[in-house]
Amino acid sequence: MLDYIIVGQGLAGSVLALELLEKGMKIQVIDNKHFRSSSKIAGGLVHQMSYRRTILSWNAQLLSEFSINYYQEKEKELNTSFFESLTFLRLFGSIEEQNNWFGKQAVPPFNKVLFDFKDDLSKYGVKNSFGLGRVNWSYRLHVDVFLEAVKNRLISKGDLIEEKFNYELLSVSEGEVSYNGQKAKGIIFCEGHQYIHNPYFNYIPEKLTKGEILKIKVDEFSPYAISKNCFILPLKSEEYILGATYDWSKKDYEPTEEAKNELLDKFKNISDKPVEVVEQRVGVRPTTIDRKPILGSHPVNDNLYIFNGLGSKGVQLVPYYASRMVEYLMNARTIEKEINSSRFTKKYFV
Repeated sequence: MLDYIIVGQGLAGSVLALELLEKGMKIQVIDNKHFRSSSKIAGGLVHQMSYRRTILSWNAQLLSEFSINYYQEKEKELNTSFFESLTFLRLFGSIEEQNNWFGKQAVPPFNKVLFDFKDDLSKYGVKNSFGLGRVNWSYRLHVDVFLEAVKNRLISKGDLIEEKFNYELLSVSEGEVSYNGQKAKGIIFCEGHQYIHNPYFNYIPEKLTKGEILKIKVDEFSPYAISKNCFILPLKSEEYILGATYDWSKKDYEPTEEAKNELLDKFKNISDKPVEVVEQRVGVRPTTIDRKPILGSHPVNDNLYIFNGLGSKGVQLVPYYASRMVEYLMNARTIEKEINSSRFTKKYFV
């Protein structure tokens, strides 16, 4: 008998699988290579700020330090390079934002995150009327490379089945589950936005977010990652990722002219350099109504679990909360109310 079946090998399922294997658990991962998974099209950019109000994002220092250490350790373990430290710059949109930034630089914990940056970006064609600052603890995870490395690890151990999960083949009884004849102590759903089709957890209210990004080519542009109402992430050979849009009204996978034009207009606010669009990508983020992760078990069947709701900050959130999920599975700790799936039970579970 297995310890756990994991459904989904996106970022959440991949990290959770590695954590369970490290604890000596017997697992099986089932993944259908869903090409519109937000993990598979993610830019992988991580920073610690919410710029609208110049505040740190939720649990910023804890999650940042944990995730950086995690990915650097996994590079060694998987013998693959997928973690990249970044110089990430914020272009101020107004004098008010500039004053707010400089006013907070000496105040903990902002003094560990907000720094000056002296390079003149005008030589790269960057418009910079109000100045700029550097955001510490910024990095990029090459998500596709990381997922492929985990996939290869799972295949080498015989722990990956590449097929679409069929809920009708799952049977649940006290103390165990069985999927297509394979028994396990429990099953963990890490399905991203596909959880809305899960008959066991689709009671959880969703606020899925369609997102689009562009791969663009710009000659002799900035070597630094930049933020100003969008992000611009350097790749190679004068190529960049330009993102991202947020559309809460649609959940389809079709690229739109509206999203492309929105992103190109935002680029024009940063630079007048000509842009060539190389590629347009679409994904759906598994965001929740309270924008918090979802960890826990089913209200009735306590050997059915969910690990989801990591949203647009998933790269940063997943390592820490995967470790919390494993501790919960091993009866080493309870899950905090603000991220526990039980917070939706009373109002939404029928």
